[in-house]
Amino acid sequence: MDALTANGTTTLQTSVTGVTAGKRKFIDDRRDQPFDKRLRFSVRQTESAYRYRDIVVRKQDGFTHILLSTKSSENNSLNPEVMKEVQSALSTAAADDSKLVLLSAVGSVFCCGLDFIYFIRRLTDDRKRESTKMAEAIRNFVNTFIQFKKPIIVAVNGPAIGLGASILPLCDVVWANEKAWFQTPYTTFGQSPDGCSTVMFPKIMGGASANEMLLGGRKLTAQEACGKGLVSQVFWPGTFTQEVMVRVKELASCSPVVLEESKALVRCNMKLELEQANERECEVLKKIWGSAQGMDSMLKYLQRKIDEF
Repeated sequence: MDALTANGTTTLQTSVTGVTAGKRKFIDDRRDQPFDKRLRFSVRQTESAYRYRDIVVRKQDGFTHILLSTKSSENNSLNPEVMKEVQSALSTAAADDSKLVLLSAVGSVFCCGLDFIYFIRRLTDDRKRESTKMAEAIRNFVNTFIQFKKPIIVAVNGPAIGLGASILPLCDVVWANEKAWFQTPYTTFGQSPDGCSTVMFPKIMGGASANEMLLGGRKLTAQEACGKGLVSQVFWPGTFTQEVMVRVKELASCSPVVLEESKALVRCNMKLELEQANERECEVLKKIWGSAQGMDSMLKYLQRKIDEF
């Protein structure tokens, strides 16, 4: 394995510290939103007996509500611990009497994708090993969505970036807050696409628009995402939660057999293709992250984030 130089390590430490501060500013700028405070209070008051560190799981009448509320990362970003908790909650919902799953987030951010701070700190120890571990975590996480038999409804309350956006087409219905936005700036991160976006984005929005997002990192507003098929409907921020819950409860009143069989019919020809795409994407990620060039690209990205703040 190529060793980092002393200067490289110093740059890495500075980058990690700077981006962490920037992320905290990103959150602080949004903490004065009354809607998010009410939501956070509601979650704390009504969460079920299921206890996790980075998510909240609420068992509702007919469905399971999973909310990203990360403590081990910022902006609801995904590291292996967060991904394992989501997988565990989905596994429980698959086996119990839930007819469907509602996936949303606490706060003003839906999901900022991979937790680069977590990842890059570990790359300094053993690039090959840590790259393999992260690629495996992503592969298992994405396969959980591909293989889940019950409907997954997503309520996107704010920014969905990277893997936080690419998993949306693997779900069945996506409702967005008017203030939400969507971006997959993979080339800016210094990585290749994930979450089966290389297959699903061209399918739902066409090759040209998919390339704008996957190669050019184009940011879509909620309305633009709806127009391109990434989002089902967009709702006004002030009534977003109410609109979502009314519709989820309507779905949860339907026959579980009808819901599951209908999803199976829609996705019957896609499962193998998606699993193969996930495998290909994770192999490329492992290759890029394990290279000196991949490390350099991520360090440059982190340095740019420092300069922005």
